[in-house]
Amino acid sequence: MGHRFAVAVLIALESASAGRAAEPAPTVLAATAPAPPRLSAGQRKYQSIFPVNIPDEVLEPLKAEEGVWDADVELYVGDVAKQPIRKTGVQTNRLASKGNAMLNAFRYDDGSYEGTGMWGWDAFTNRYTGVWIDSDTHLVRHDIGYYDPESRTFRWEADTMQPDGVTTRMRIVQQFKGDIRTFQIDLMDAKTGAFNKLIYMTFTRRAAF
Repeated sequence: MGHRFAVAVLIALESASAGRAAEPAPTVLAATAPAPPRLSAGQRKYQSIFPVNIPDEVLEPLKAEEGVWDADVELYVGDVAKQPIRKTGVQTNRLASKGNAMLNAFRYDDGSYEGTGMWGWDAFTNRYTGVWIDSDTHLVRHDIGYYDPESRTFRWEADTMQPDGVTTRMRIVQQFKGDIRTFQIDLMDAKTGAFNKLIYMTFTRRAAF
């Protein structure tokens, strides 16, 4: 009896298994991925490495800065009663790397100061980035920049150093007005947190020959 029962159970299991194998597999619907959220113009990430889809307008401020410019300089340093100290200079700006980088060379006419910079659009951080080094210090300043095409205003920020060695903040505002542009540097007082005018320059582009 026990043997016949075991055989019957085994046959029943095999029959059920065969029946299931003949049944069609259930249809599985693929999940639909949600559409990515739309990004505003200020949030767009143009490209991280290969700038094949970077719009031409990010290069507009580089082109606007190209050329040779005569500079009228106001320095707000030293004795307040004698400010501003006035200087004149010249800045020669040249596009490099097929227009993707700007090289700046600036000097005072009296030879007391020279500075060299390079900046351009950084597709990795989605902003402008530059460096500046001059004859007054052994510092390489690293700048980050943001450009407003409507007002044609460039804003730069950087960490810098006070004469006492304390690291503080610098901000630069540059406004393009065709063949005239203005350039102002404000330096933060590390004790008060207030920004004070350090340099104001008016550049006039020389006519191309």
